[in-house]
Amino acid sequence: MLNSGEPLRSFSQMGKLYAADNDGLTRAFAVAIIFGIVSYLSISYTQNADGIATVWPANGITLAAVILAKRPWRRHQILFLCFIANIVANIFAHRELATNIGFALTNTLETYVTFRIINFKESRPSEFSSLRFLMSFSLAAIAGSAIAAIAAAFVAGATYEAVTLHVFTSWFLADLLGLLTVTPAIVRLRLARSTPSPTASSWEVYALFTTLAITMALVVGLPERYLAFLIMPVLVLIACRLGPNATSAATLLMSAVVLVCTAVGIQGAEQASQLALFTDVQMTQLLILTAFLTVMPLAETIESQSRLQERLSAEIALRDGLNDHLQTQEHAISEQKAELEKMHNRLKEAIEILPEGIVILDADNRYVAWNKKYAQIYHRAIDTIVVGGSLEEAVRIGLERQMYPEAFGREEAWLAERLKNLRTPALPHEQLLDDGRCYLIEECRTSEGGLISLRIDITEMKQREASIRLLFENNPLPMFVVSRDKMAILAVNNAAVSHYGYSRRDFARLSLREIQNGDLVLPFESSVQHIGQTDDPQSFKHYRRDGRSMEVEVYVRPLVHEGRDALLIAAIDVTERRKADRKAAYMARHDALTSLPNRHLLAERMQLAMARAKRGDRMALLLLDLDNFKVVNDTLGHAAGDELLQVMADRLTKTLRETDTVARLGGDEFAVLIVDLDHPSSATKLAERLISILSEPVRIGTKDVICGGSVGIAMAPDHSCDPIELFRLADLALYAAKEDQRGTYRLFERELDAKVKARNLLETEVRDAINNNEFELHYQPIFCVQTMTAVGAEALLRWKHPRLGLASPADFIPIAEEIGMIADLGAKVLRQACKEAMAWPDQTSVSVNVSAIELEAESFVDTVKMALAESGLPSHRLIIEVTESTIMKDVQLATHILRQVCDLGVEIAMDDFGTGYSSLSSLTKVPFQKIKIDRSFVRDLAISMEARAILSTIVELARTLGMRTTAEGVETAEQFEIVKDYGCTLAQGFLFQKAQPADVIREILRAEPDTRQNAA
Repeated sequence: MLNSGEPLRSFSQMGKLYAADNDGLTRAFAVAIIFGIVSYLSISYTQNADGIATVWPANGITLAAVILAKRPWRRHQILFLCFIANIVANIFAHRELATNIGFALTNTLETYVTFRIINFKESRPSEFSSLRFLMSFSLAAIAGSAIAAIAAAFVAGATYEAVTLHVFTSWFLADLLGLLTVTPAIVRLRLARSTPSPTASSWEVYALFTTLAITMALVVGLPERYLAFLIMPVLVLIACRLGPNATSAATLLMSAVVLVCTAVGIQGAEQASQLALFTDVQMTQLLILTAFLTVMPLAETIESQSRLQERLSAEIALRDGLNDHLQTQEHAISEQKAELEKMHNRLKEAIEILPEGIVILDADNRYVAWNKKYAQIYHRAIDTIVVGGSLEEAVRIGLERQMYPEAFGREEAWLAERLKNLRTPALPHEQLLDDGRCYLIEECRTSEGGLISLRIDITEMKQREASIRLLFENNPLPMFVVSRDKMAILAVNNAAVSHYGYSRRDFARLSLREIQNGDLVLPFESSVQHIGQTDDPQSFKHYRRDGRSMEVEVYVRPLVHEGRDALLIAAIDVTERRKADRKAAYMARHDALTSLPNRHLLAERMQLAMARAKRGDRMALLLLDLDNFKVVNDTLGHAAGDELLQVMADRLTKTLRETDTVARLGGDEFAVLIVDLDHPSSATKLAERLISILSEPVRIGTKDVICGGSVGIAMAPDHSCDPIELFRLADLALYAAKEDQRGTYRLFERELDAKVKARNLLETEVRDAINNNEFELHYQPIFCVQTMTAVGAEALLRWKHPRLGLASPADFIPIAEEIGMIADLGAKVLRQACKEAMAWPDQTSVSVNVSAIELEAESFVDTVKMALAESGLPSHRLIIEVTESTIMKDVQLATHILRQVCDLGVEIAMDDFGTGYSSLSSLTKVPFQKIKIDRSFVRDLAISMEARAILSTIVELARTLGMRTTAEGVETAEQFEIVKDYGCTLAQGFLFQKAQPADVIREILRAEPDTRQNAA
């Protein structure tokens, strides 16, 4: 098999390879097609007189394909398909079948024999470069051609005639020249893919190959054979400029030109005689072979020199690159050395400036390096600290010089311990020197066996530890040191001994768990150096030796006590503070006077009750208000009032169930929360019972006091399930009960809510009216009784309500007082009245009513001053009217303010005299110049002698005190005659004139007195 060194395979394995190798089969078909075409052309157009094809390049093509094939089954495919193609070509050339098959077999045999010989002699059948290989190829071609010629002679003799020497020679030379000229060229050309491309330009390549083709065509077509040597210069140029691969392509081109020219009948010379050894075409092929063999070594030599020069250039470049690399490496190494030296110096400097002493020893514990601090620490043995000196020897000398106080009296044992720590460094240990300094020594072995030892000055830390120990012992707080694992008490201070009653020996036998009712929350479980600490106190009960308990707050800190993990515990006795806290918590939710739940605790219980009400349970909230509590408080004093509240709270508590709640809201207000009501009527019955017990007499000192109360009721879920809303509704019901009749109860109704909403709407409207100046002043004239002359007018406020019409002052003045805007409204009225009075006759005055809230304001006097200043009105023309009730709220304050007003020159009048809780002493304390008799007395003068007696008394009292009197509400002539007869100074009322707008009052004040008198 054509295995070329491949291992032998079975026929089944080869069959699988044939079927799987589609690419190889495609290439084999391509080679067979080319073989068939070239064979047909050679048979049909290059035969000599004997019928022998003188040009036979087909076998050269097949041999080149077999050589280039890398797998044995591909070679089999090429040979078989070329065999078939040869038969097909012979059929088209009209050869007999037997001759046809025989000649096809001889061609296949020639290719096979030639390849086997090449493969046998050469390890690389496709080399075609060295002279030795070309010799081997030539011998293989001669042998293969000879065998094929012999076989062809036998085939010809057996099929149609005997073969002459001339025919045999023609066969032999045709096959040989075809192999020698075509095969090397194809192989070299095929292998040109892996060689460098030529340096010549593309136009030069085209020009050289075109010239070669034309020259070859001239050689074949012209009769002058000397022209054949013209191809040599062209081939030499191709070899020099394009290389050996292009030379191989040129050889193929020349063979193709010869074949084409022969096929088309272009032949210049006559045919040689039959006795001639070579035909003209064969001579041309021989010429091509000679030129190829001559030029190819030249091309190979040129290419070898070119490659050698390229390799030399590459080696030179590589050498230069290596030199540059070596220089770079040397530079980098020198920089690294410099950097290492810098790092070494920096390390030395860093070691030198360390505040700790550091020493480095080798594996034999001899000095290698140390810093300045280390030399300072052991300055008394500095002569022993030298490079290569033994540390053990230095320590011995230090012992002789008594540098180590801890070694006194036990020098050898101390030295043995030190050397043991030196050989096998373990935990850090302390070392005390004779200068009183204490150092912590930390040591570790290096990977090379050396030792690095660090000396840390802990003198201050040891001193602090001593201070802490002293602080621990003398701390006024009880303090314990307990083991972390078993909570055994390791140490206690004096305060713990005195506070707990145990001796130190007793504490040493106890654990913390024996005097504490719970376990500590420990700091994080880790090494002591990294333990976190709990800043928040932990609460426990601790027990003294006598069995008494105390509440303590415990603070825990981790520490190391005598080399073991421990905890430092400080216990603060908070027993009394906790009692105070519990009392404060109780007082925050209960009333201090009655100990009843307060508003906050009531709100909490209402929240719970509302949750039940939402599930369908019925409950009621009753708000109670004591009716006469203020009278008791004012007449009998606050102590009596407090006692009354306590009695009422006790009565309420005894009346209710334990599940119910009675709370004091403040002042004389109480609330009762009733749960689990079976019917709404139960709440009203309870309200009646509560009113009854509140109305029972209460013994206060030596007097029996009857107080009474009013109740407002709201129920859940009937009225609301919101605690705040339910409280509001109960308050509305209480307000309605107090308005209707004291000493009764009222169950909430929706009409009450509507009434409150209407009042809230009115409050908003009043506020807007004040801000928008919607109020206006009307004036009622005041007349002198004797002369019927208008001496002034009283300013009365009016409001044209957009929804209610003309509103009475009784409707909006109380609201203005409640919403806190009466002072603003009063200031506006005062300024406007003063400005209007400036348009009246000079002898007239303007009277302005002032409420208690206005009078109590610190800025009231300034308001009067500003009104007078802005209007320019003389102060004697302004009269300020105040009621008895206004003065009686705070007689001292009212007197103080009114005296300041009086000092301005303003006149003061007491309005509605006789209707309040007046005291006659107030008439002497307050600087009144006028008394206005209330209309309630004037109204009954015509029918009541008592009213006339009161009038006479008031007029006589005013005359005695030097005051004028004004009768209000005079509506009939009879009333006017009576007040005139009894000596009233002034009068006003509907009999004379109703309150009129400002423009009308101006005309009235300017009118003649006779007209008004007649009218009266």
